[in-house]
Amino acid sequence: MYKVIDVLFRFAEPGELPTGRIADIRPGPDGGIHVIIEPGHASQQILDDFTAQQASRMATGQWYRLPDTPENRVHPRRILQAGWQLAPADTFPAGSLLLSIERPSGHVWLICEGHASPRLEAEMTWILTKMVRNEIWITRGTGDADLDEPS
Repeated sequence: MYKVIDVLFRFAEPGELPTGRIADIRPGPDGGIHVIIEPGHASQQILDDFTAQQASRMATGQWYRLPDTPENRVHPRRILQAGWQLAPADTFPAGSLLLSIERPSGHVWLICEGHASPRLEAEMTWILTKMVRNEIWITRGTGDADLDEPS
């Protein structure tokens, strides 16, 4: 059974991020995961939208982490690439600034231009891809029940 992981996207406090970095993902004091963004690189609205979408994704088990075993390293639903991609406003449905797109072995979040900087897009893609390659993250899909259930 998977464990619910709470995720909070928030702005960094002064001096909280290492020099030269504008984003980080780390355990929060509340036991959840905090995605910390340097002010000036994202809008508050996109951080709120990410928090809401990630809360749903983690709480429903759409993403879950498996133990590092030889079998899990080759799991057919393993995520090996994840990232952010800026897109023009006319790409999004009315009222939406963020779209989540599943791809085979990957995941991308489309973000409305103007709500995240290109530098943040690049840094978050680097952080997320490093995270999913260093751990065993699985995305729940449709199909065989044995592939959809976490081990």
